[in-house]
Amino acid sequence: MKIWPRNVKTALDDEKRRLIRGFGLGRDGRVYMEYKIHQNIPGRAIIAASPSPLTIYHDEGCPSAKENKPCWHMGAVIMALKVDPPVEAELVVSQVAPCQIIRDLTEEILGRPGDFELLELVEEDVPADPEAVLDVPDDAHWLTRFNLPARVLKKVLAFRENQEKILTDEQRMRIPKPKYIPSGNELISAVSALVYGENGSRWEAPLLIGPKGSGKSTMAETLAAILMLPVNKVFGGIDINAEALLGARTLVPVEDVDIITEAKLRVACKTAGIEPDTLIQRLKGAQMKVGFEPGIFLKAVEKGEMIIVDEINMLIPEVTSLLHGLLDWQKTLSVPGYGIIQAPPNFRLVGCMNFGYSGTKSLNEAFQDRFRSVQVPHLGSEKLAELIQNETNCRESTAVKLSEIFSSLAQGVENGDLSERVLSVRSLFRIAMEEMDGCGTLRYVAASVLTDGISDRYEADRIKDIIEAHLR
Repeated sequence: MKIWPRNVKTALDDEKRRLIRGFGLGRDGRVYMEYKIHQNIPGRAIIAASPSPLTIYHDEGCPSAKENKPCWHMGAVIMALKVDPPVEAELVVSQVAPCQIIRDLTEEILGRPGDFELLELVEEDVPADPEAVLDVPDDAHWLTRFNLPARVLKKVLAFRENQEKILTDEQRMRIPKPKYIPSGNELISAVSALVYGENGSRWEAPLLIGPKGSGKSTMAETLAAILMLPVNKVFGGIDINAEALLGARTLVPVEDVDIITEAKLRVACKTAGIEPDTLIQRLKGAQMKVGFEPGIFLKAVEKGEMIIVDEINMLIPEVTSLLHGLLDWQKTLSVPGYGIIQAPPNFRLVGCMNFGYSGTKSLNEAFQDRFRSVQVPHLGSEKLAELIQNETNCRESTAVKLSEIFSSLAQGVENGDLSERVLSVRSLFRIAMEEMDGCGTLRYVAASVLTDGISDRYEADRIKDIIEAHLR
């Protein structure tokens, strides 16, 4: 996109200058502008810009940005960067999250202090330079779209650099793709917790809390992708006990024959005229001894991987108690019959939960206090449509209609008309893919996918009514 001199000129009009509340230099090295949406309408918005390469992050509420056209907001923010138009810039249209700023730039641009409400001005010992951009490797440049603060991003890049050195090919295959689309600051909060302290030495486990269909599992996998960690999933339930997760004593084959037995066997074979080597090889593995077979949880801890515990509020106390030591400052795991395991520095854990499911319960306060709780909201319609299209390559119109249906279903759940089981983003993917494969009209496929598994006819009819309203 090209930003023209007229965009800057418009930004300097008295009317537009009154709408600008201030410019600030963010901790992430970007320049932010907070502005009023309209002089007579309450509400503020944010636009941000990165200097190299020149990238504009524009709030999705601007009509011009939605149409990929330059606007006075863009002119104002490149003016703050001291870039002379016309200039080419990449445009990223999304909700721009509030950011901490370390320097108020408003005085030098508009001759008055900034009047910030969404942006927070904080003290910073070392002023950041807008020209000083972190050297992000090409294969990790996708990280920049998450708007991580500079300090957090620096620690993430250092963590990934270490992972590059130690990961095996098998572990690399278990690193998920980053598919989560943030609604606000929830991803930043979770990543920050995973790298607390110098080099992430004081990390804490995020506990992702949100309703069904909000993308908690996808967010957890994206956290693993950001830190370049192989994933191991554990699902809460009454049938999951400590032995299943940690492992247990069992009989294992003896890999060798002791020296005395082998010597006696060779003498006997020589006397009988038999070749001893073949017999000794057969004896190896035929003998058994008591050993310890590690479970999935213990293996993940020892290898320094990520464990995602889904529906953590369905775990029995026997399991949650064994996690206490792993989640406090010691980061140790006590395994009966095996010993005390010190988790390596790159081990991480993420918990996911929602309220109201059958079998769920409130977490013990001491247990939950060991987590950094993070609320995960449902995606807005526009971002959900973007996710559906990215996942299935369906038509934009299909993705938009499905996202609108989901919003209406979510409203029905909030009103108490529908149960939470109807809120499945995976179902939206199924609908889009079946419609593309010619399995029926969008209306037919949507009704089939969303109601065939529901025995309550009233609820099924209510869902069909919502589908009909959106797909007439």
